Amino acid sequence: MLEWTIIGGGIQGCTLANYLLKTKRTTTSNLAIVDPHPEPLSTWKRCTNTIAMPYLRSPSIHHLDIDPFSLEKFAKSESGKPYAQYYGPYDRPAITLFNKHCESLFHDIQLQKSWIQGKVEQLRRIRKHWQIKLSDGTQFESENVVLAMGLSDHPYWPFWANELQNQGAAINHIYDDHTNTKVKETEEILIVGGGISAIHTALKLSKIHPGRIKLLTRHPLRIQPFDSDPGWLGPKYMNSFKKVTNLSQRRQMISKARYRGSIPKELKLQALREEREGRLDIFIDEVSGASYENGEIKVELKMKSMVANRILLATGFHATPPGFDWLTSTIESEGLRCATCGYPIISESSLEWGQNLYVIGALAELVIGPVSRNISGARRGAEKIVQL
Repeated sequence: MLEWTIIGGGIQGCTLANYLLKTKRTTTSNLAIVDPHPEPLSTWKRCTNTIAMPYLRSPSIHHLDIDPFSLEKFAKSESGKPYAQYYGPYDRPAITLFNKHCESLFHDIQLQKSWIQGKVEQLRRIRKHWQIKLSDGTQFESENVVLAMGLSDHPYWPFWANELQNQGAAINHIYDDHTNTKVKETEEILIVGGGISAIHTALKLSKIHPGRIKLLTRHPLRIQPFDSDPGWLGPKYMNSFKKVTNLSQRRQMISKARYRGSIPKELKLQALREEREGRLDIFIDEVSGASYENGEIKVELKMKSMVANRILLATGFHATPPGFDWLTSTIESEGLRCATCGYPIISESSLEWGQNLYVIGALAELVIGPVSRNISGARRGAEKIVQL
C-alpha cells in the first residue's frame, strides 16, 4: 500500500513529488509517479527540443523546488555554472540551465526510485483506498492519488488539417509524439500558427532551410512578455478571482486573462529579421480550405492561396480536460462533480476532488487560475496539496 500516487511525471507531477518528499509528507518508497515515459519531464524536454526553445518564458524564480532562489543558487554552483545563462530583464533562464537544475533536484530526492513507467487505464475506489490499474495489467493501491496529467498529449488539429492527413498529405502537429521535422532539400514548408511555438519553429527551420519556410498566422504578431499578466501570480487579480463563486464566470476570466498566441518581443524582432533577409515569409491570413494532389498541398486562404509540400501545425492543444478518456468511469462511480466547462469542481483550499483524490495543473485551473498550467501554477498547486 502506497501513501501517495501521482499520475503524470511532467512539470506538475514532479513539482508535487519534490514538495511531498522535501516536506516529509512521504518517502520515495511510499510514493509512486506513474508516467508513460521512462524518465521525468520526457514530454517537456521533447516539446522544447522540437521547437529549439533557448530560454524559458518565465523568470528564474519559477522552477520545481520549494526555495524560490534554488535555481539561481544552482547556477552559481560548480555543476550549474557551465549552464548559467539568462535572457532579458526578468532573468529568464536558459532551457539547459532549467533542465540541469531539475536533474540535480531529482537526483537529490532520488525521484527515480518512485518512478513507474506505465499508462493508467483505470482508477477506482476500493474500501478506503484507491486502486490503480495500468494498461499492462499491473495493479496497486494508494491512500492518496493526484491527477497531474497535462495537455501536451492532446494537440489541436483544425478540421481541414484532418482532411489533408486522411488524403495522405505530409502534415503533422509539431507536438505529435513522432513528428519528424527533417525536411527534404526541395520541400516548401508551411507552419501554421502565430504563438510562441510557431515562431520558435519558424526561426529554427528558416536557418536550416532559408527561403523555403512560410509562416501563416491569423493575426499580426502579438507581443507580451508572459502568457498572462504577472498580477495573476498574487493577490492583485487572484483576490477578485476567489470572490467569484460562479465557475462559468471564472472560466471566462481565465480565458480573457491568457494572452493566447502571444510572444516575447525578441521573438517578433527575430522573425521580422528573418523575413527582411529573405529566409522566412510571413502571411497574415486564415485557412478556408485545402486539398492534396501529387505531393503538393494547396491551401486556400481568405485573401489568396498558397502551395506547400509539407505543413507543420503549431495550433496549440485541445481545451478539453486531460485524462477523461479513462477517468469517465471514475467520475461516474464516485459521483465526482464537474463544472459546465467539463473541468473538476475541487476544494479551494486543498485541490481535493474526491476523498483523497487531488488534481494539479490544468485540472486545477478553476481554483489556481490562469497560471495553473505553468511552472508557477505547479508550485502554487503543490503548496495547497501539502498545505504549506
